[in-house]
Amino acid sequence: MAKKNYFLQFFFIFLTLFSLFKLFDNSMNRDAWQYGEWLINYQNGFIRRGLVGEIIFLFSNIFNNNIQIAFLIVLSAICIVYYYISYQFIKSIKLNFIHYIIIFSPLFYFFFVVISKVGVKKEILLYVFYIFYLINLTSKNYNLSKNWKYFSIYFLLLFNHELVFFYLPYLILPLLFLINKNNLRYFIIQIFFLLLLSSFIILILYNYKGNIDYTLAICDSLSIYAPMKCKWWGPIYALSHDLFININDEPNLFFYLTADFKTNFFFIFYILYGFIPIILCIIFSKVNFQSFIINKKIFVFFSIFIFLFSTPLYHVAEDWPRWFSIHFHLISIFIFYLYKKNIIYSNFSEFNKFNHLFLGKNIKNIFLAILFFYATSLHHHHFFFKGVKLEFTYSKIFKKIQHFF
Repeated sequence: MAKKNYFLQFFFIFLTLFSLFKLFDNSMNRDAWQYGEWLINYQNGFIRRGLVGEIIFLFSNIFNNNIQIAFLIVLSAICIVYYYISYQFIKSIKLNFIHYIIIFSPLFYFFFVVISKVGVKKEILLYVFYIFYLINLTSKNYNLSKNWKYFSIYFLLLFNHELVFFYLPYLILPLLFLINKNNLRYFIIQIFFLLLLSSFIILILYNYKGNIDYTLAICDSLSIYAPMKCKWWGPIYALSHDLFININDEPNLFFYLTADFKTNFFFIFYILYGFIPIILCIIFSKVNFQSFIINKKIFVFFSIFIFLFSTPLYHVAEDWPRWFSIHFHLISIFIFYLYKKNIIYSNFSEFNKFNHLFLGKNIKNIFLAILFFYATSLHHHHFFFKGVKLEFTYSKIFKKIQHFF
């Protein structure tokens, strides 16, 4: 058992308070994107992405139909649960310098903080689910039959946002370290039904993707609590749009081919910059495959497959940094799971040398300060298309401060 880590406590308390403040601000300003995304509901009939919005709508009846209060309570509860279980999941691990670098990646926890327009997005429920799912896999009395309960919850998440489908392989990945020859057949049956039912749900959601009638009805159902510009801007308005037409009524099929060299270069740099912790983990860590059916070759091929499985998202939607951030979240949570199960290890001389250097009493605080700078120094919008810039965060802050003088 690792010693109590006061840094982790402070870190997750800070993230919780920041998120609650952000939610309050979004609610009071009725932000079209960060507030409006959660308010898509079933008041005009079944529609994609409407499950949580319908829950918020029904919950608001307790508060005299005040959608803002219901939104704030529900989303605050989700954030508190997410950061609490994240802390509980990580605290038992004896953190090394790679763990700290992972935690401070700009694509992980700080993605919500630095990229101001991201806010608390619907994928936070996927993160909560995935942590609980992995906790279940670490339990002493775990068996494959318990997967059905979590697969059922996963199916419900698809009704919250269909993007969850494109990260489905992350459910399979940890199971590869649990199966053996005796339960391999049962495992294959489970995965077959997981893929079949998920694909069936996606087809249903595609047939209920929405139209202008849904947009108008949902905005009207929210009354005075509707997001700003509800009927002509934001996720609710986007329900009335073709997948290959952007919010400005312009074709966005193959939008990524129009980006110039500068846009592409800085985007690739930002993603590689964010994935530095994973690269370091690959360099300084080893996975023990001796006790499992899976071997290194299968693991590498499946890891590549995970990214390939999500490629349709990049074709139909411009939120590329957001899609990569989801990958980073799930990869990092999975890495912590491997450490908890003692499947991954880093105990060799070169690693120990760096670990003692960075986490020594005299250097650790400086190391954490450098990591904070690493996490917050660069700002890239959560979308990708021609002209989007990579900016220095502190320069943006300084420019805003200048306006007051």
